[in-house]
Amino acid sequence: MLGGAAFFALAVGYVWRRRGDALATSLLVMLLAALWWSVAYALEVSVGGAGARQLWGDLKYLGICLLPPAWLAFVYHYTGRPKWPTRVVGALLAIEPLTILILLANGATHHLVRFYTPRGGLVAEAGPLFWVHLIYTDLLLWLGTAVFVASSARLSRLYRRQSLIVFASVLLPWGVNLLFNLKVGPFALVDLSPFAFTVTAGVLVFGVFRFGLLDQRPMARSQIFETIGDPVLVLDPYGRVIDANPAAGRLLKRPVAGLIGQTAVRLIPALGDRAVGQVTASEITLGGRTYDLAISPLPGRPGRRGGQLLVARDITERREAAQVLRAALDHERVASERLGAALATEQAATEHLRGLDELKGAFLQAVSHDLRTPLASVLGIAVTLEQNHRVLPKAEVDDLLGRLTTNARRLDRILSGLLDLDRLARGVVEPRRERTDLAELVSTVIDQAQADMVGDHPVFVDLEPVEIAVDSAKVERIVENLLVNASRHTPPGTPIWVSVDRSEGGALLTVADAGPGVPADQREHIFQPFHRGPGVDGHAPGSGVGLALVARFAGLHGGRAWVEPRAGGGASFQVLLPDSPEAVPPPQPVQSAKG
Repeated sequence: MLGGAAFFALAVGYVWRRRGDALATSLLVMLLAALWWSVAYALEVSVGGAGARQLWGDLKYLGICLLPPAWLAFVYHYTGRPKWPTRVVGALLAIEPLTILILLANGATHHLVRFYTPRGGLVAEAGPLFWVHLIYTDLLLWLGTAVFVASSARLSRLYRRQSLIVFASVLLPWGVNLLFNLKVGPFALVDLSPFAFTVTAGVLVFGVFRFGLLDQRPMARSQIFETIGDPVLVLDPYGRVIDANPAAGRLLKRPVAGLIGQTAVRLIPALGDRAVGQVTASEITLGGRTYDLAISPLPGRPGRRGGQLLVARDITERREAAQVLRAALDHERVASERLGAALATEQAATEHLRGLDELKGAFLQAVSHDLRTPLASVLGIAVTLEQNHRVLPKAEVDDLLGRLTTNARRLDRILSGLLDLDRLARGVVEPRRERTDLAELVSTVIDQAQADMVGDHPVFVDLEPVEIAVDSAKVERIVENLLVNASRHTPPGTPIWVSVDRSEGGALLTVADAGPGVPADQREHIFQPFHRGPGVDGHAPGSGVGLALVARFAGLHGGRAWVEPRAGGGASFQVLLPDSPEAVPPPQPVQSAKG
């Protein structure tokens, strides 16, 4: 008995280090009660005097009365009822043990529980209330046992064997105690219950060490395993099912018992080799539904591979919701793109309208200046000639008529430029190219322009004969506008240089001057319609149509126009006119019959 008590002391110390919840507390109470029972009983049967034997025999009831409620509490906590016992139930359970202890402590009532006969002996006789105590103790024992058995029936197979061992170990000392109280055979000589409790303590402590009895709730975990809605399969190292929950049986349309021993690949062919030793996660489709498959390793014995835990989570609704959300996001993205395109179109339209408004303002400004000045001159000269042509000298009349012609031509050029710019913008102008000597064409234009376009600006020419296919009328307008631009934006007397050079694939026309030049920030803009470049004191800027026509006519020929600084100061306007091999030569003059 003392050796068993020593073992109980070691067990109490071991479990005490792992205390922390009600389950550990109830187990500690059971071990302490068994420890006290063993020590007191060992002293009862070993001391010599009858008084000392009776004292230790009474004191052992502290452990005997404490064991049944501790066992009941242990069972309820083990089966996942951590809030049991309540204070009321605990108070009720304490009534009977306290009554027994009070009766034993009172000499007048001691014999109602136990007493020694006059002849002595190691075994005390049972009083009438002892049997009440025994029935009460057995009721608590069997109540806890019934709860334990009922809960064990619902246990997962992973915990069922463990629970049966715990049940048998706890039942052993109560069976031995019952045999002693009923005086059955040799068990009537000595109560071996405390010694049998060493087996119980060994099993429980081994459960703490081997199965983590205090770290997990087998009953609670089993209930979760059985009631969880996700199908769960427990596989051995060879991929065979050793346990399954009802959800897995419903998924595979088989009873749980029919799944045990089957290979997972045979039950779920979509698994492939994922059910044999591989830890992975993926998705499978079974019965028209999609499952997120999680396969986790289970610990095995040292040096051996463990099994696997397979959990299939139904994600069909989540996948459908994700698809609906993805479709909604795609629809929203398309709508956003359409809205962005519509906003871009609207912005472009706004910019176009703003540009048109700016063009309208520039056009009105150009018309109000360039048309009003020559028109006022024409009207003034016409009125003067109408009223005074009879009295004016012939020289003054000729001068007025010359100025009238000059202003009329200027008006004609302005209106022609505006009309040409409109036709070019609408794309209704097509070049009529024919092979022409560009040097001869430019020379003719310069001779005609000297009278009313360049004024007192000296013009120097360097014209290399180059025959290319061009629209002669459009090239004439290019030369005229460049000459007018050079004379208008330079002081009187500023020289102008005109050259024609052969270029790769065509000809290069250059009109340069020694004026103030074109600022770098204006070189790209001066070829835009109605852009008015910087003027010179005493010289009004143009309408912004001439250089725009130069660029448009050059582009009509497949060429381009640009401006760059002239060496020595001034501006150099250059126009590249490519040749066109498809153009036909001009028709030869028809010879007369006499010819």
